[in-house]
Amino acid sequence: MKIKVCVGSCCTLLGSMGILDQIDDLKDIINNDADNYSDEELEVEVIKCLGFCKDEIEQAAPVVVIDDETMFHATGQTVMEKIVNKMRK
Repeated sequence: MKIKVCVGSCCTLLGSMGILDQIDDLKDIINNDADNYSDEELEVEVIKCLGFCKDEIEQAAPVVVIDDETMFHATGQTVMEKIVNKMRK
């Protein structure tokens, strides 16, 4: 699963670094619980800016892209739920 997290200034101010920390913690949980999660690897990519805030999307930050699905106003909870639902066996 490919995850892109924007760390542009707006996204960082609104919590993208916390989301990155939570993804790292979740990776450890998933790796230690192979019985309940698929063995698909989480590929996390940090992107300087995805450009959504510069377009006409108001208050898009923070932005996370999971397997080409863009999440605007992402929170740690919504991102973790999306990842867990996709990884659960």
